[in-house]
Amino acid sequence: MKNKIFKLTFYIIFIKLLVSSNPVYGLDINQILEDIKELPIEKIQFNQEEKEKLKAIQLFVLPKTIKELEDSMDAWKEMGINTLILRVFHNEKDRYHYFKESPINKGVYFKTNHAPVISDTLGDFIPLAKSRGFKVYAWMTTRYADYNHNDLDKVISYSPFKNTFSTSKGLNILSESVQKYLFSLFSDLASYPIDGILLQDDLFLRYNEGFDNNTLNKFKNETGININPKKLYIVNDNENHVKYTDEFWILRDWKSRKIAEFVGNLRNHIKKINPNVNIAVNLTYEAISHPKGALAWLAHDLEHLKNVSDYFSLMAYHRQIMDELKIDKKSSYIYLADMIEKCLQKFPEEPQRVLFKLQIKDWKTGEKIPDDEIIELIKHTKDINKLSIAIVPYPPEPTFEILKLVTGS
Repeated sequence: MKNKIFKLTFYIIFIKLLVSSNPVYGLDINQILEDIKELPIEKIQFNQEEKEKLKAIQLFVLPKTIKELEDSMDAWKEMGINTLILRVFHNEKDRYHYFKESPINKGVYFKTNHAPVISDTLGDFIPLAKSRGFKVYAWMTTRYADYNHNDLDKVISYSPFKNTFSTSKGLNILSESVQKYLFSLFSDLASYPIDGILLQDDLFLRYNEGFDNNTLNKFKNETGININPKKLYIVNDNENHVKYTDEFWILRDWKSRKIAEFVGNLRNHIKKINPNVNIAVNLTYEAISHPKGALAWLAHDLEHLKNVSDYFSLMAYHRQIMDELKIDKKSSYIYLADMIEKCLQKFPEEPQRVLFKLQIKDWKTGEKIPDDEIIELIKHTKDINKLSIAIVPYPPEPTFEILKLVTGS
């Protein structure tokens, strides 16, 4: 009966697509900006308890000494910060917490038997933060938590240009064995007295990923549709441009639902261990401003995630947006103001579930963004304080001026 319902649902979607659309072109900047103007807003209704507004700092690297960290914590608390988000995973070439080198170049900062442990930094961090009244969120990777587990399923990608398959970086998040492994890893993380877990932005499948036989067979069993990857894309001589067919969107929607299903199952599993843990999912800014693009590129869909995630961490990095959309500074402020307005329309009753991430460091140059630029951004986005906000990253140290604007103190 369940399979019949799945099949009927996807047949209806398929018919609607055939009636309403032709093969869809790959999404370029002009199309994005045009689509944003006409973007319909669907209000999201939650089936969860009301969440508090977070005023957070996301810590990428802890300073050299405990004294420096405590001094910063005291200042942040005085200025109204209520949540600290600590990175508890370590990838190659990341800087180590407290700048303490380790022979382990990829691992985690909490006790577990399921990954290399660099140090129990989380265990040391929690008492410092809790004694000052902070909530603590652990920021953890998923897809890239492979840690030399060569027996786990990897991501299979398809090249529509070459009609070939290859192995992509990371674990196949749709694989049952991978999910079982992640449940074990996150169980150890949830055993700490933390208040939440922020899932890293590697929780995605690109437009051409997720083409292993198990995934395609599962899709066929649930929908009755036998996918041929060649029929999902229409390409030409320009390798930077691709069209998406109707079947692409059906498969894409299904993959997005499966990612959300994983998040929901992980959340339920974690809450059995620690009922107080909230789950936040890192999402690209297009999840609000251009959902069709977010679905195509990363299989992100807020509608699917609405009741399986407590917070939606929106990576609204204005310098990154300027670079990717090729727009100037003032245009990025307008873009973000429009994005915030869409957040308020989409989440009218609980806008605080959107964690708006405010960029204070340029990712390319590594330099701190001047205060006057961030102040101007905040002035343009007058309703930003209706959302939860995270200052990203630390370091650098946010100034009192920025902290006052973010916390309203």
